[in-house]
Amino acid sequence: AGWRFLDMGRRAERAINTVRFARQFGYDEATPEDLDILLTLVDCQITYRSRYLIGPSLAPIRDLVVLDLYNPRSVAFQIEVLNDHMPLLKEDGLIERPQRLAVSLRARLTAAEAAHLDGRTLFALEQDLLSLSEAIGQHYFPHGPNASRPEKLTGLA
Repeated sequence: AGWRFLDMGRRAERAINTVRFARQFGYDEATPEDLDILLTLVDCQITYRSRYLIGPSLAPIRDLVVLDLYNPRSVAFQIEVLNDHMPLLKEDGLIERPQRLAVSLRARLTAAEAAHLDGRTLFALEQDLLSLSEAIGQHYFPHGPNASRPEKLTGLA
């Protein structure tokens, strides 16, 4: 369970940072130099160069960095692993909030097209990732007066 939480935190952090980098350096009027920096920051230079014989282009880079389920550095890959780590917990017969958010993000990224990823969409994705991270923290690491007792937390053992 400890390793699972460590990896979940790492995946959430990588997804959030990757979206922030994509927003900052993969904006609509990005220069080839900006796109090159983005590829370097997310460690996808070699992957991009092996797939595409053209210079840095916005849509393929957004696809590789955000939507590519087979790129271990992409946001979609991180969300997929997060979904695998979270058990299907049910409280009162309903799927709990962290799982709902993760499934929703996976569906949005699966249906998204790179050509439609603009700054506003990337910002909304970043906010949703932050909400997911917060929901995981609140659910599994309750603190304060509303904290439940440890024996009430189940599902990860």
